[in-house]
Amino acid sequence: MAQGRSAARRGCRRRVRLRSALPRVRALLLAAALLAPAACGAPVEADERGTIGTAVGTGAPGWLQGGYSGDAGDAEAARLNAPGALAFAADGTLFIADTDNQRIRSVDPDSGTINTVAGGGSADWADAESATTAALPPVTDLAVDSYGDTLFIASMLHNQVAAVDLTHGTMQILAGRDDGAPARMRPRQMERLDGLWWPTGVDVGPDGTLYIADSGNGRVVAVGPHAARDRGRPEPAQVRVVAETPASPPGAAGGDGGTAAAEEGEFGELGPLAVDGDGSVYFVDNTAGLSKIDGYENTVSATWNPRLPPHARALAVDPEEGTLFAADPAGNRVLAFVPEQRSPIPVAGTGSHGYTGDGGPADRATLDTPSGLAMSPGGDLYIADTHNHRVRVVHDVRAIVGEDAR
Repeated sequence: MAQGRSAARRGCRRRVRLRSALPRVRALLLAAALLAPAACGAPVEADERGTIGTAVGTGAPGWLQGGYSGDAGDAEAARLNAPGALAFAADGTLFIADTDNQRIRSVDPDSGTINTVAGGGSADWADAESATTAALPPVTDLAVDSYGDTLFIASMLHNQVAAVDLTHGTMQILAGRDDGAPARMRPRQMERLDGLWWPTGVDVGPDGTLYIADSGNGRVVAVGPHAARDRGRPEPAQVRVVAETPASPPGAAGGDGGTAAAEEGEFGELGPLAVDGDGSVYFVDNTAGLSKIDGYENTVSATWNPRLPPHARALAVDPEEGTLFAADPAGNRVLAFVPEQRSPIPVAGTGSHGYTGDGGPADRATLDTPSGLAMSPGGDLYIADTHNHRVRVVHDVRAIVGEDAR
């Protein structure tokens, strides 16, 4: 799950809101004085920290269960249908996989306007003339490059990763076969992207490197940092395997010199993937749990081993604090894990499914199958509340983690 890492480090730490900012009344102003929006860099008010609200979607039922409407209008008044993966650009633009509407939608951080940037058409996405004429397959994960002009879309069921040029509105297949068939990569083919098998996660590091979790081939692949933005498929010289199964089962990944290998033998099925502010890559391995690829030493370890939920659907990392967030769709919760601590900190959700709690503490609210996470440049945690057909936001999530970690 990508996030706006460079924006998070800027001196002006603008708190991103996807709806128009409400005027704030200051105690010393006269009642007749003009009310002004919160300035860039203004802190979150104390009574908002750790509270939950709805950022996108009405939750109104429609086609199937959710619905589709709202483009060019306010995001809170739009209709979503089972939103899943989320990603932030550095400027605060939010991207949403509107799964059952087969679209990727974006929300402008200044106006709060929602629009479709990919999907909604009928052409195969490998052959579509533009991103919005493509028929999207089921989307597993999203990531945005460091410049904010390329959106990466992973489809596990189609064994492909596509790149959307957000400036020109075009789309191309970056990794995987054009026909979407799964590809078992032999050891000598591991530095290639013309085949994928079950890609379960994508994210972009602080230097612009794109990472892909290729589960069926037992590898995590790095592209870039600039090759992923070039037109056409990356050449093998632009691709490197940063982690792989050291002892390959028949037809799957094989060892390759100079590549980090799992400490305890083969990887299990890989799950979601996220990159922290130092360039270290976290991914879920259903054999070892949470594994980390050290961004400096190029080693894989599972020494932290936090108590992740059994079927974590999405990960996000706070680029400043290093806190790991995990979505637990079966448990209707979002959990936080402070580095080197195994026990989770409840962030949002009581464990019961429902839609309650807006305006109150996030850990007392109810969610329904949360399946996507992304941290905004301003430090708010966005949650795809999938079966409520909404995107929820936990304001200043660091306040919750900081209080519970003490």
